[in-house]
Amino acid sequence: MPSKMPLLCYFSNTLLCSKINSYFAYHLAIRNPMPATASPPAIQTIRWPSKEAAPQAFPERQALMPIWGGVPVPMPQWQKLWQSQIAHSLDEDGLAYLHIPFCANHCVFCGFYRNAWKEEHGGTYVDKVIEELAAEAEQRSGNGKIQAVYFGGGTPTALDTPDLVRLIRACYQYLPLADDCEFTLEGRMSHFGLDKARAAVEAGVNRISIGIQTFNTAIRRRLGRKHSGEEAYGYLKELCGLDAVIVADLIFGLPGQTDDIWAHDIERAAGLPLSGLDTYAFNCYPFLPINRMIEKGAFPPPLGFDVQSQHYAYAVRELTRLGWQQVSNNHFAYPGRGERNRYNTLVKSNMPCLAFGSGAGGNFGGFSYQVQSDLEGYLKAPPGQKALSFMSRHGKHKALLGQVQHDIELGRIDTALFADNAEAQTLLHQWQQAQLLTIHEDGQAILNTSGRYWSPTLTRKLMMSLPPDEKENTMQKLSSEQQTVLRNSLAENPGQILEMLAGQHQCSFEDVINCLPAQLIKKTEGSRFVEIMQALAGWNEAVTFIAHTPDVIAEVTGKIPNGKVGRGFYNFEHAEEGGIHGHIYYENCAAIYLIERPFMGKDTVSLNFVNRNGGAMFKIFVGRDEAGELKQNQIQAMRALFA
Repeated sequence: MPSKMPLLCYFSNTLLCSKINSYFAYHLAIRNPMPATASPPAIQTIRWPSKEAAPQAFPERQALMPIWGGVPVPMPQWQKLWQSQIAHSLDEDGLAYLHIPFCANHCVFCGFYRNAWKEEHGGTYVDKVIEELAAEAEQRSGNGKIQAVYFGGGTPTALDTPDLVRLIRACYQYLPLADDCEFTLEGRMSHFGLDKARAAVEAGVNRISIGIQTFNTAIRRRLGRKHSGEEAYGYLKELCGLDAVIVADLIFGLPGQTDDIWAHDIERAAGLPLSGLDTYAFNCYPFLPINRMIEKGAFPPPLGFDVQSQHYAYAVRELTRLGWQQVSNNHFAYPGRGERNRYNTLVKSNMPCLAFGSGAGGNFGGFSYQVQSDLEGYLKAPPGQKALSFMSRHGKHKALLGQVQHDIELGRIDTALFADNAEAQTLLHQWQQAQLLTIHEDGQAILNTSGRYWSPTLTRKLMMSLPPDEKENTMQKLSSEQQTVLRNSLAENPGQILEMLAGQHQCSFEDVINCLPAQLIKKTEGSRFVEIMQALAGWNEAVTFIAHTPDVIAEVTGKIPNGKVGRGFYNFEHAEEGGIHGHIYYENCAAIYLIERPFMGKDTVSLNFVNRNGGAMFKIFVGRDEAGELKQNQIQAMRALFA
């Protein structure tokens, strides 16, 4: 996980494809290799129904960090809060995450890399983590049990065998593990031979998750993996002989990954006696090393969502045909081989997660936290003191977020959770019309394959539809008397500065708009942001763009450039010199108003973009001709957007 991202580890599923880590594995079963099958048709030539692929459902896939909505705790309060809560960290059942922040090399697709592996680090680091485990064991008073332990990284299997074994045993000594606790060790082929794997299993690991990513040798080598695809296949086959559940990761959407390569990856993985298989979409975040390789031509550009969605649909269809069960959005289990997928499922719920090791993140008792990601800082932390680098109190929507994340991961949404949320209800019905889900009479919305591919986006949009936390919105609601006064004032003089009125009345910009005479305003949903901005770009005529904040009024007159969505922004493209350019958090837009009113003695027509707190994002005014008159064609075009 990248160092700039707070609370890694137990949040890893929201980020990159290295591993969302895994779940229930303990009992072994018979492993019979699947028979080889004939080569399937090219994936992009399959006639995918919308409910299976829906590549154009959204402009991008977006996730929502589980700390969303939290309130940061000031650093001076961290230790006091920790000491007051640690005794109750397991008043109920929970999870445990241990982070091993070392890798032998930095794979170019990975955003989890922290520290280069050096043998001299191992012993010292394990000593510190065991010290951390022991200290918390002395302070806990609850009777909750740990349902799943996860060793993530980094590369946990980089540790030398003696250090790895004693860290595993320390978990059994200092954590109250449930009798059927799932104990997962994440790793890769390098530095993890069968002897070390056997030692880990004998020490108490019952589930091993290996990052394969692809069996294509050329792509593996360019990604930073030293072993060939055949070596990876043979390694997994041998690993499956251990008395543990064995899980492998595959990534789709990698640069250079053709239909044939992905179909071959699925075929090879499905033919192994694996217990579980993860299929993750590649997310090409800007900070990844692979971007430099793409820029230099060493890699082709990554596959777009149009192809990714088809590759995902293919994996679901093909694995299901071969007898695998889809137990979560990205995870498949073969029946009878002991896979439970407990950690990865429960970590997305409201279950507490205890975190140990540099860079680990967890939550309990109404707050979230991250352990110091700087290795030196972590190692120098005084004994008995948690080496914290971040803390936040849970926001009022945290419990709902946990339930929604968990349910969506299992392919469903309880629409009753949003019964009083008109915006969310609109979204749910739109998604049903788009064939992403089906809403049943009992209120359960069941996601199909397309919905499961777009599940991170569904989660984000549902949670973003919630009203802002009261603490985030300091504006006052206008009383009926205040509304009457303001309406009368605007009826008499509709040309007043709306932002100034909002400041005077300590209310939102939107509240003032809604006090204008009704015939002067029209409203549409903020979800039409991209549609409307792209329509304006098609005019190819100058308009006036105004951003009015408490500190500045900025105006730019020029053509609205084309734009597209990416990385959470609406990004202007190819702006004229001196014209409008930049990036807009388009999802912050909750409503768009068309306002036609006099201002400073002249008629004006404008689009007013309003955020979720009712504040003004920006305005776009109809341009004027050489005579100073409003351009009638632009007026008609704006009105048409609201027809």
